[in-house]
Amino acid sequence: MAQSTLDNEYLPGLSIDAYLNLIRTQFPELVDTVWLDRVGEGAVPAQLADLVNEFEDDTNEGRGTSYRRAQRDRMVRSTGIRSLFCLAADVDDVVRIPRRWRLLDVLGGDGLLAQMLKTVAPQVEDTVITSDLAGHMVRAALHNNLPAIRQAAQFLLMRDEVVDAVLLAYGTHHIDPADRSLACQEAARVLRPGGRLVLHDFEEGSPVARWFSQVVHPYSRAGHAYRHFTVEEMRRCMESAGLRLVGVHRMYDPLIVRGAGPVEVCRRLADYLINMYGLTGVAEGAAGDDAQDAVWRLAQTSFRYGADDGPDDTSTWQHSPAVYNDGSTWVAEVPRVALVAVGEK
Repeated sequence: MAQSTLDNEYLPGLSIDAYLNLIRTQFPELVDTVWLDRVGEGAVPAQLADLVNEFEDDTNEGRGTSYRRAQRDRMVRSTGIRSLFCLAADVDDVVRIPRRWRLLDVLGGDGLLAQMLKTVAPQVEDTVITSDLAGHMVRAALHNNLPAIRQAAQFLLMRDEVVDAVLLAYGTHHIDPADRSLACQEAARVLRPGGRLVLHDFEEGSPVARWFSQVVHPYSRAGHAYRHFTVEEMRRCMESAGLRLVGVHRMYDPLIVRGAGPVEVCRRLADYLINMYGLTGVAEGAAGDDAQDAVWRLAQTSFRYGADDGPDDTSTWQHSPAVYNDGSTWVAEVPRVALVAVGEK
């Protein structure tokens, strides 16, 4: 690798050379996987030059710091994440995921999914590679002792056929529509034969898409002018990647908070929504509980599903935000139905 490339900053406060030295020490299994001197339009440092990313921090138009704050409550999205792990590993329960299984989480942020896999499937070794374009996210993952790499979804800085599964989830609508097929092609490239790509988003025109357009866009610093996926677009992406389409289905992917009382769980879930989506426009217009009440009312308006709009894989789901006692604890639940496609190499 040329010295001029090594001199460039790869992560905040960390050069490419320093990053390579770090992973050689902490994550030696990652060294033969990365391809930081790959040549092309997305190569380092071209893909990172003058990068403006809303997930870096909370200055200007960012929401990275508040997003990472929300992620501290790891189990809020555990229902959907468990399902994604099962689809990626082709198992019916996360406890059946093989010990040496390796997954690339392309839009992995600060490593929430990698940390969750340790919790729900402790038999699996540290084989989730967290990937993100935001440098502060990758630094946070590394700080949490998680193998991580900074790269763009449409130009992966990883070698051919090095992972058993690839996950494109929780942010796929941020990928420019012109680059979505390319992102799936890149995922297919790094998959081993027999491996799976799981493509996840919230369908265009769905209640979650409505939440983004009617709440996140006007009330967050960064806005949210992104088009979500459709069923046909997911099918085309899998076809363009040369993968066998296993199927496209609707999966229940709620936000759930559990606690000692109804007020507590409702407030915690409202805080989660404020932090996750950077809803400073709501929070700045009201103080304390007022902001939480306002966000909860917005959620009740947006996240409403008809009887025929539910998931394909469960009969137990909420049609609108609810606070209830399940017999052992209080629960606040915001329903979300995700669109998920699975392709196999």
